[in-house]
Amino acid sequence: MLNIELKFRAFNKKTKKLYRSGALSFSTEHHSFMIYSDKNMDGVKDEDVEIMQYTGQKDINNKEIFQRDIILIDDSKNIIVWDNNRGGWAYTDVERKLKMTPFGRSEANRCEVLGNEFENPDLLQP
Repeated sequence: MLNIELKFRAFNKKTKKLYRSGALSFSTEHHSFMIYSDKNMDGVKDEDVEIMQYTGQKDINNKEIFQRDIILIDDSKNIIVWDNNRGGWAYTDVERKLKMTPFGRSEANRCEVLGNEFENPDLLQP
């Protein structure tokens, strides 16, 4: 049985900082989450935050790989995305022009996390 730990992190667009995310709850009307932080996060709205899920994989440096991380794999920069058609993690070029390639353990074992699209937007340049 596949045992993947569910973890999330959140990028606060106002503070421009990345936080570990705690409890998440969803409904048809809205979703809510708790951000672990040493700062008061009162007044943070859903639209102020980008949530990223852990893929269950680690890179060659044992760094956890999250959705929207930018990775170096096969000598090219790519971004981790969810592929709705396959129902799984995938990667694609940073310009999101090429097809998505499934992302699993073998890909994780040969990639390196360079950053993420929010904290390192310069990495989105080809």
